Amino acid sequence: MESAVNGSWQAFADWCATIRDLTSVANLLGWDRETALRPAGADERARQAGLVSALIHRELTRPGAGECLERLRGADLPPPRARAVELAVRDRDRALRLPEDVVRGLTEARSRSVSAWLAARPANDYAAFREPFREVVARSREVAGLLSDGGEPYDALLHDYEPGATAAALEPLFTDLRARLAPIVAERAGRPAHRLPGPRLEGAPLLELTRVVARRIGYDTDRGSLAFTSHPFTSTLGIDDVRFSTRPSARDPLEAVLIAMHEAGHALYEQGLPREHTGTPVHDAPSLGAHESQSRFWENHVGRTPEFWRGIMPALRDAVGPAADGLTPDDAVRAANAVAPSLIRVDADEATYNLHIALRFDLELRLFRGLVDVDDLPEAWNEQMAELIGVRPGTDADGVMQDVHWPEGLFGYFPTYTLGSVYAAQLAEAADATLGGLRERIARGDFPAVLEFMRDRVHRHGSLLPTAQLMERATGVPLSADALVRHLHAGASLA
Repeated sequence: MESAVNGSWQAFADWCATIRDLTSVANLLGWDRETALRPAGADERARQAGLVSALIHRELTRPGAGECLERLRGADLPPPRARAVELAVRDRDRALRLPEDVVRGLTEARSRSVSAWLAARPANDYAAFREPFREVVARSREVAGLLSDGGEPYDALLHDYEPGATAAALEPLFTDLRARLAPIVAERAGRPAHRLPGPRLEGAPLLELTRVVARRIGYDTDRGSLAFTSHPFTSTLGIDDVRFSTRPSARDPLEAVLIAMHEAGHALYEQGLPREHTGTPVHDAPSLGAHESQSRFWENHVGRTPEFWRGIMPALRDAVGPAADGLTPDDAVRAANAVAPSLIRVDADEATYNLHIALRFDLELRLFRGLVDVDDLPEAWNEQMAELIGVRPGTDADGVMQDVHWPEGLFGYFPTYTLGSVYAAQLAEAADATLGGLRERIARGDFPAVLEFMRDRVHRHGSLLPTAQLMERATGVPLSADALVRHLHAGASLA
């Protein structure tokens, strides 16, 4: 019997490794599309991406895999292996409910939509983007319908990014945050924003600064690389190939450093996942909310502190030279913690940022409940921006087209940013208590101790636990916005 179980486990592990390798190929195609692909190659790349997604779906739904999973579900497996089988069964069950042509069609539509967005946003041409985007929305609605069992369609989309989350559970959280964050933003709205001196950063100095910052907090550059893209992101192409990008230019060193901290936080998580579970579903974060907890922690709870800026200033001057002339740690901290209404999510301060997410969450719910259509989104966006944040976009490029995530069809993705911010604040309070003062560790440059805290509490567990359980065990408290609100009030006092 034991020999049969071992044979089934090896077949399962081989199957998982095939899916993981195909996923890495898909990620490589996406990385190349964002960093190197010329516009003329967009249609061919869409077909390639569609083919790989179809192959992944075909592998997930292979009949022999189902038989193997059933044998393993009935076996007495160690907890990590039992969890890997549980996650694989979940993913396979969802795949079986989606015909291959639906999966392939959505992937191709997404690729075309992103290519259209890349051309249309600089031209502020929503009309040119609308039809490719409409197809993504239509196909996403089809997928949601196939997966929702007649329930809330949006919940089916949330599951891809935050398994177990529901619109019903998230709506009270966002209502609470709207009520508690809007006064912070409104109170600061009339004050002049603190700006940093210096020219924009571009090219080699910017990339070098990104590398210096990432290595300082523990990113292993022997196991990854950096590049420029219009929208920064992190991509895992293999256990020892975790890449991230930054924008091709930054308006000042502060923007460059905070982007580097955010993406390096994602990359550190990927580099810290349990190597012993490589190739199985356990070798992954349990959700994007968990992943965002890491990027938000390093960006906001480390990268916006006076202690961090005092320590990094010499390295920053070495990396960017004259671009740092006149910049002091106090200047950087005031600018990093300033609160001001803003049009662009990725440029927003921490408090306003979560109001941006609340806006997107509301519009996504309305879109998939049939209360708003693609034609109506620009005006619906502008009205909500004016109501919630107090500013109205002058162009669609600064409004509904500002992010790549909707062109990519990542509906249900945005709430994970705020969940990550909430978890990050709770983790920061736990780290502060455990390490004898988080900011004291930062002041001493003891980033290995801070990283080890995250490795121990979050990274090494992979997907062994659902996110809510993982974070409650890591922090000692259930999900609540309280720690985030405390952090934001403290940050506003530094501005």
